[in-house]
Amino acid sequence: MNDTDLTKLLQEANDKVPKLTFDETMQIISSDKCIIIDVREESEVQASGLIKGAINIPKSLFDNNFSSGLIESHIDDLDKTKILMYCAAGVRSAFVGLTLVNKGYKNVLNIGGYSEWVSNGGPTI
Repeated sequence: MNDTDLTKLLQEANDKVPKLTFDETMQIISSDKCIIIDVREESEVQASGLIKGAINIPKSLFDNNFSSGLIESHIDDLDKTKILMYCAAGVRSAFVGLTLVNKGYKNVLNIGGYSEWVSNGGPTI
């Protein structure tokens, strides 16, 4: 895939998977049913931490033999649960979000990058 194709794919991802601000994300976390998924690789999570309440499902698992059980085992009501995705900077989470939308998932939102979360004072573990 060349740079032009990647740019088009990222634009499609950003069009189909809304990017939330920190404040919008905090409002959803505090008032709605949601799951927070960190798509960074395990080594990244070990090096820097995790958003409080998030689960780590690396992008590589979504890329190789994606199984709906990766997410659905953590959700009791798929139609009412918002799926909040993040990575280091918000690009991989946009791509994974697009994968989910293309597989029929609804309420998929990109909350951006872990560094942005930390700089805004978001809770981490």
